[in-house]
Order: sequence, then C-alpha cells, then structure tokens
Amino acid sequence: MILADTSAWIEYDRQTGSPADGRLAELIAAGDGVAVTEPVVMEVLAGARSDDDETELRRLLTRFDLLSFEAVSDFAAAARVYRRCRAAGVTPRGMIDCMIAAVAWRCEAALLSHDADLDRVAGVIGLRVDPASLRVS
Repeated sequence: MILADTSAWIEYDRQTGSPADGRLAELIAAGDGVAVTEPVVMEVLAGARSDDDETELRRLLTRFDLLSFEAVSDFAAAARVYRRCRAAGVTPRGMIDCMIAAVAWRCEAALLSHDADLDRVAGVIGLRVDPASLRVS
C-alpha cells in the first residue's frame, strides 16, 4: 500500500513530469495499491481551481483506499512524530505532515511525496518512502 501525499497529487494534477507524477499515474492506471487519508483529501480539494475541478478530484480520490484516522491515538502519534523530529533537529513546517506520517506508520504504508519537509520527517521516524518520492538526503 502506498499513501500518496498531497504534494504527489498536485504533481499528478499539474502533469509536471516529475517522478512522483509518473508513479502516481502508474498507480492510478493500475487501479490498486494507492491510498489517501483525510488531510490529503482536504488539501487536494482545497486546491481545486474550480467547482468542476473539485468534482473531478473528489471522484478520483474516492476511488482509492481511505486510511482513516483513529481519533486520539493517531493525533497522539502525530504529536510524538513532531517531538521526535524536533529532538533530531528537524522542525516540521506543519502538523499535517506529522499526521500523514503517523497514519502511514500505523498502516505500514509507504509514502509517495514530492515534499522535502515530509521526506525529512519520514527519515527521522524510519517511514518507508516510495522510490519516486522527492528525496533530500
């Protein structure tokens, strides 16, 4: 299972030709193996350029597995991810990356991302990262 982060969906939607764009296109064509979580859905839909674009994005996102948050436990795990990153000298730009990482960790999903900050978070906690993801290390 691969949890596609918001940045990978943006790369795909903009057809940038990046490795994350190509990998997500492959996963979508296969129709299997890709997942999203609530913050990813929220961020992707918030970036829709029009109501029609939002409808198409929603239709696309809901085709795949939803790795839902487990209320308090995932939020507590996200807080631990944040603290662990800070202790390692990496300050995440936002808690949403920590939330996405916590769900990926719990579900044993690899992360597909085009976000250097999220790559740093994944590196600190030992989260599996898809080879097509943007790597900073």
